[in-house]
Amino acid sequence: MGASPPARSTGRSCGVPSADARLTPSRRAVFAWVALCAAFALLDLFTPLDGLLVPVPLILALVFARAMGTGEGRAYASRLVAAVVAAACLPMATFVWRLGISVGEMSATLVVTGLLAFAGTLVVLLVRPVGTRFLRALGLDPDSPVHRVVAVAFVLTVFDAIALFSELREAGPVEIPFYPADPLVSVVSDVALALAGIGFGLTRGFRESLARLGVRPITRRHVVMAIVVAALLQVIVGGLEYLESLLLPSVHALEDRFGYEFVGLPPWVGALLTSIAAGVGEEVLFRGALQPRLAIMLTAVLFGALHVQYQVPGMIVIVLIGIGLGIVKERTSTSFSILVHVFYDVGAFLLPDF
Repeated sequence: MGASPPARSTGRSCGVPSADARLTPSRRAVFAWVALCAAFALLDLFTPLDGLLVPVPLILALVFARAMGTGEGRAYASRLVAAVVAAACLPMATFVWRLGISVGEMSATLVVTGLLAFAGTLVVLLVRPVGTRFLRALGLDPDSPVHRVVAVAFVLTVFDAIALFSELREAGPVEIPFYPADPLVSVVSDVALALAGIGFGLTRGFRESLARLGVRPITRRHVVMAIVVAALLQVIVGGLEYLESLLLPSVHALEDRFGYEFVGLPPWVGALLTSIAAGVGEEVLFRGALQPRLAIMLTAVLFGALHVQYQVPGMIVIVLIGIGLGIVKERTSTSFSILVHVFYDVGAFLLPDF
């Protein structure tokens, strides 16, 4: 596809800690990440950059888990750190989603699902035999505190998506306000999570981090090829949506209930900014940071779980798009999958207007 293929790998790291996991991060690097999280919190509270606080618990958990290392006697402490992020991330993600789409008061279903998710996560974290089996099933290293935090994020994301999807089934059309600062918050949050996950500044320098994320230089030929691939994805997805409209018309009618209301921006500018933010942030986080650990399929499932605004057929299509982007990344680079994602989203925003 116009980019040199990366070295072959299995996409898994079960049972074998990576070389960076055996290094000891400096206190200065840990303090730098803590300071960044504090800055995120202050910016969220006192500026229009709403949402920067959301990734902070997970970033801190990843940083402290890596700082603990894998030495003897630290395993239980690492599980407790992961438990803390479980306690913080679940309600935060839930409330942010609810505020964004204004679906009303919290239902009993959501409360029960949340409690079950939290209880299940604690079992995975604190009962070592259960946690070991679960992490190995995900292709993660049970002895890595960082991988344990990733497993927590995976569980909570899936449970949270199930609960929110259940509530959104009967929700009516909603226009979600989109402000000029939102794309910046989105891309900064995703990239910060990705960098914390791979140990940027802690166990990897700048060049090593770019290599780990699969970020490489792009050429004009890459741009042209990315447009072709994105157009092909548009045709495939368009065909699937047409079949859905014929076979499941009532379900298809609910797919576009949630739209963007661009505030203070022309619609085409909002569409372009949203596409760039999603393409860069999501590809760096999912295909760059997560896919080498979770492999293509599980990464695509997690990617689809974050799109709960769609019905089941729509979420399946999102998973298929994630698989396609994962294959593109494996055969080229994260830089190329970013281009494909951006061009695909631009088309998804603008093509219905023609």
